[in-house]
Order: sequence, then C-alpha cells, then structure tokens
Amino acid sequence: MPRLKYVNLLGLPAAAVVFAAVSVGVLLGAQRFIADAAQVSHTNEVIASVDAVEARLRDAEAAHRGYLLTGNVDLLAQHQVSRTQVAPQLDKLAGLVEDNPEQSRRVQELKGLALERLEQMQLTQSSYQREGLAAAQAAINEANIGTSLLIGGSARQLIGEERRLLAERDRSSRRSANILRALALLGIPLGLVLVGVVYLLLVNEVRRRGRAERVGTEANQRLRQTVVQLERHGADLAELTRYGSLLQSCLSPAEALALAVQTLSRLLPGTGGSLYRIRASNDYAEAVAHWGEHAAASVAMLSPEQCWALRRGQPHLLEQSGQAMRCEHIEVAPGGEGGFSSACLPLAAQGNQLGFVYISAKSPAFLSRLDLVQAAVEQLSMSLHNLSLQESLRIQSIRDPLTGLFNRRYLEESLLRELASCERRGQPLSLMMLDLDHFKAFNDLNGHAGGDALLAAFGQLLRNHARTEDIACRYGGEEFTLILPETAAEAALECAARLGEKVRQMHVRHLGKELPAVTVSIGIAVYRRGADDADRLMRRADEALYRAKREGRDRAVCAGM
Repeated sequence: MPRLKYVNLLGLPAAAVVFAAVSVGVLLGAQRFIADAAQVSHTNEVIASVDAVEARLRDAEAAHRGYLLTGNVDLLAQHQVSRTQVAPQLDKLAGLVEDNPEQSRRVQELKGLALERLEQMQLTQSSYQREGLAAAQAAINEANIGTSLLIGGSARQLIGEERRLLAERDRSSRRSANILRALALLGIPLGLVLVGVVYLLLVNEVRRRGRAERVGTEANQRLRQTVVQLERHGADLAELTRYGSLLQSCLSPAEALALAVQTLSRLLPGTGGSLYRIRASNDYAEAVAHWGEHAAASVAMLSPEQCWALRRGQPHLLEQSGQAMRCEHIEVAPGGEGGFSSACLPLAAQGNQLGFVYISAKSPAFLSRLDLVQAAVEQLSMSLHNLSLQESLRIQSIRDPLTGLFNRRYLEESLLRELASCERRGQPLSLMMLDLDHFKAFNDLNGHAGGDALLAAFGQLLRNHARTEDIACRYGGEEFTLILPETAAEAALECAARLGEKVRQMHVRHLGKELPAVTVSIGIAVYRRGADDADRLMRRADEALYRAKREGRDRAVCAGM
C-alpha cells in the first residue's frame, strides 16, 4: 500500500517531467533544425553569390571581347553595366561569409583577382581605343588568361567549401530530425504510458477509497448501533439499579411483585408476562400478577410438573413454538403453533422454589434481552425470599409458637394502638384476661406434654371464636388476653359467656386418649376515657380475673360491675 501511495504521488510528476523533457527536446530540436535550415539557405545563397560574381565577370569579358572585335558601342555599354555589378556582388559575398574567416580570406582573394581582371580589361580597352585592334590583341597576354583561371579556381574553392559545409549541415539537419522523431516516438508514448499507469492506479485508488468509505460507513453505522445499544444498556442498568433499590424498600411480596411487573413491562415492551407464586404447600403455582398481552396464554393455576423451568430449575426458552418442548401450562389455540416465542424463568433463592415468570411474544426479539430479564428475575427472587424471611422473623417475634396466638410484646404494642384509635373515634374498648382453671394440677396429672396440648387447643379455640378485629394473645403460662375494639361491657360479657361454654365443651386428645375437661376464668375491664391508660386497664382486667377466681372460677367478672 505505501508503494502504491508513492507511485500515485510520483507518477503524475514523472509524466509531467517526461512531457516537459519531450517539449524541451522538441523545442531545442526545432530550433536546431531551423538553424540548420538557415545555414543550408545561407550556404546556397553564398554559392549563388559566387556564381553571380563569376557570371558578372563572364558577362563583362564577353561584352568586352565583342566590343573589341566589332567596335559596337552597345557591347561596351553592356560591359560597363556588368562591370559595375561585380563590386556589389563581391561586397554581398563578403558580407555572407564574414562569420567564416577562411571563406572571408578566399572572398578577399577572389575580390582582388576580380578587380585585377577588371583592371586588365580596362587596360585592353584603352589600348583598343588608342591604337586599334592590333594593339588590344597584343595587350591580351598570359597574365590576363592566368587571372581568369585564378578567378575560376578561387570560385571553385569557395563553392567547394560551401558544399562541404552544406553536407555537414544536411547531416546535422537529419540528426535533428531523427532526434525529433525519436522524442516523438519514445517520449510521447512513454509519457502516455505513465499517464495511463497513473490513471489506472488512481482508478484503483478511487475504488479502494470507495470500498474503504463503504467500510467506514458500515463501521460508523455499527458504531452508532453500538452507541445506541450502550445507551440502551446504560438505561437498562439504571432501570435495574433503581429496581433493585426499590425492591430493597418493599415491605411485602405484593409490593415487590407490583414493582417487578412495572419494571419488566418497561424492559420488554410488546410482550405479555405473568408472575407465578408457589403455594406454601408446594403443590400448586398460581398467577398473581400480569403485564401486557400474551401471544400464547397460560393457565392461572398449575402444578410444578407442568412447567419445564420449575422441573429443571433453569430457564426454558421456546424461540419458535415447535422447536422445543412446550410447557403444559401454555394454552395454544388450534393452528396457533409456530406463531409465538416464550420463556419461563424460575424464581428461586437459597435452593427454594418461589415461582416462575412466564413471558410470551409473537417475535423472538425479546429473547436477546434475556440476560437483563434474568437479572431482574434474580433480584425479585432474592427480594421475595428476604421478605419471606422477614415475615417469618416478624411472626416469630410476635407469635407464640405453641398456640399460634400473638405474644405479650405484640399485646402491649397493639393495646396502645387500639386505645389511641378508640380514643380518636370515640368508640368503646374492652380487655379480657383469661386463665385456665387448675392448670397446675392438670399439668401435674397429664404432664407438660398434655398441658401443652391443652394450651394449643385453647389457643385454636380462641382464634376461631375471635372477630377479625379482635386481637387474641397469650399473656404467659395459662393466661391469655383478648382485645375487643368497639365492644362495650355487655357485649364483652356475652362473648366471655360463649367462650366459657365453648371451653367446657372442648375435647382435647393427646397420645390417643382424651384429656380431662377444663374451665376458664375471665376478667373484663372496659376502657374509661380519660381515666385509664394501657397499664391501668391491664391491672383492672387482672383484678377482675382474680375476683372471678375468688368467686369460684369458671365465670366472667367485669371490673366495676
């Protein structure tokens, strides 16, 4: 890739250099060709000028000779014209060869010979004019002939040198033409090849960059999708964090389940879901909360064996119905197979099955968020388990384990609360203290186990015959307390009479035998507004109880009556 980059960077400059070199070569070759052509023209002009000088001399000699033979004045005039043309031609020739010292020397030699020959013809003409033809013929001697021969030899030397120069310049011109041809044949194709190579490389580079741009675009799209996913994941984590924090603040399973439904409906839009709780007997799971609309409904109550998630203790997914074992609790309409996806997620904590979450939708897209949902389900499981433990501890802290009644601590808290409520609403309140008669003797006769059986049976009787708003407590030992809100003395005495009768009719069996019948003594105190508090009311009821015992037991006595 770096090599291609360098080729792309240097290819066009190299092609430009080649074309520039070709252009410079063509320019220089053309200039040289023009110079050679000018030199050839100059040589031809020199040769023509030499020929002109010779021609003028020959014309002058011919006219001179004719005049001598005929005496014709016209020939003399013609001789004079040719004579006058010789000097300008010689000057022109001298100007043409002034750049060549050797030729300039020859021209000067030719000029001297020509002038000498003209002088000889002038002398001959003078002899003819003075003494006649014979004297003129006598004046023409070997010197005249020699001068003419020298003039011819000098002209031939000039022309020979010029022809030699012409041959050299012709060769130089051909070399220049060959150089131009070579530059045209080699330089231009080379430049075109370089341009073509660079063009192909640029095309490839454009394609590569196009591919890179497409890859970059795809990468940007993936990055944007990743950013969206991260933002959504961050929002989901924030939702889970908020959900977990709120779960920790829930005071009851109902609150936790309601919160879970809200959260799961936000995390899984377009789905339907149901939360199932397993009963304490572990024999059935019951739907206790819902959200959305199911793509495939589920029964409201089912046995744990009907759900694969409960049987296996792990999530059971159905990406498209028919691809895996469908749970029996899913109700599919005829022909509805294949039109939904579902997930069953168990609710379990500390090895205890608490229930499961059933989710269904027409599209399997929600399964991609299963990890998030699983985290929410696990948090819900731990919350339900903790709330169950808290409820168990709370019950243990306020319930008597033998009788199942509230204990003394709960009695004291409830009495204060109920007194405040009755005071606020202006309603009466009665407090009943109950004590099983001769319980110590019963315990000695039947043992502590028999006594416990009696206490448990009496506690059950007290729970069964108390109203919903009444609060039945075990005060301690064989003593019990019953708070009767909104109950006056007469109603309290009637309630005590019914309880006494029920106790007398109570049958308790222990270790296969029926225990002796017992009776109960009851003391009643009615709250006096402005005169009693919780302690004083308890003392008054206790005093009434002791009074009932003193009066013979198996009776009810109301304080102040």
